[in-house]
Amino acid sequence: MAPQWMIWSTAALVLMVHVAPVSLQGPCGYPGVPGIPGTHGPDGSDGPKGAKGEPGGAAIPVKGQKGALGPRGPPGKNGEKGDKGSAGNSGSPGPKGEQGWSSGSGGQQKNFFSYKRTTPRVMPANVAIEFTRPILPNLESSLEGLPLTNGVFHCRTGGVYFFTYHVSAKYQVCLKLLKNSEAQVGFCDRSEGFLVSSGSALLQVEAGGRVELQFSERSGLVSVPGVADNTFTGFLLFPTA
Repeated sequence: MAPQWMIWSTAALVLMVHVAPVSLQGPCGYPGVPGIPGTHGPDGSDGPKGAKGEPGGAAIPVKGQKGALGPRGPPGKNGEKGDKGSAGNSGSPGPKGEQGWSSGSGGQQKNFFSYKRTTPRVMPANVAIEFTRPILPNLESSLEGLPLTNGVFHCRTGGVYFFTYHVSAKYQVCLKLLKNSEAQVGFCDRSEGFLVSSGSALLQVEAGGRVELQFSERSGLVSVPGVADNTFTGFLLFPTA
């Protein structure tokens, strides 16, 4: 607040400025001196609540720019199994297969032989045993088997063959099965008297190969037609060429 003397000095100065013009006034007297401005009063209380305004206009939507692609989410669960679809179109034909081998009747001889020995002549060791008579002599030509030449089988169709023999002997018999002059398997039986021996083996034989049965040492072979026959049989299981 201003000092008291300053207030009065200011009042006197204002009075002096207005004395001369005021003297020209009429007999009604002189105007008073303007008062000193008062201080600001306190804030007034809140007025009453105004009426509700009119609703604003609808906002116009503005489409923003497309955002960047977000990271790939984890795989979802498997869905339910769908209905069976319709059959597709037929595929193109596959490549031509290899030629098969005949197993039925035809004009060619079949890949088998089955012979028996009818001569009582004793065969020495390391020589092909002769089997001279086919066991199935009356087959029609389309079912005929392959012949043995001096007891030797000459292969015409390469493949895996099954060979078996059956011999009657006295005291002992030892044999070997050969392919192309090389022994593949050997068999031996001994007894106090007569005996019957048999054996079998699978061999892969190439076309043009030969298979035979030989004694590997002295044997007491017995050959009595219709009583004690000796046989040699072989047949193709499947071709390999």
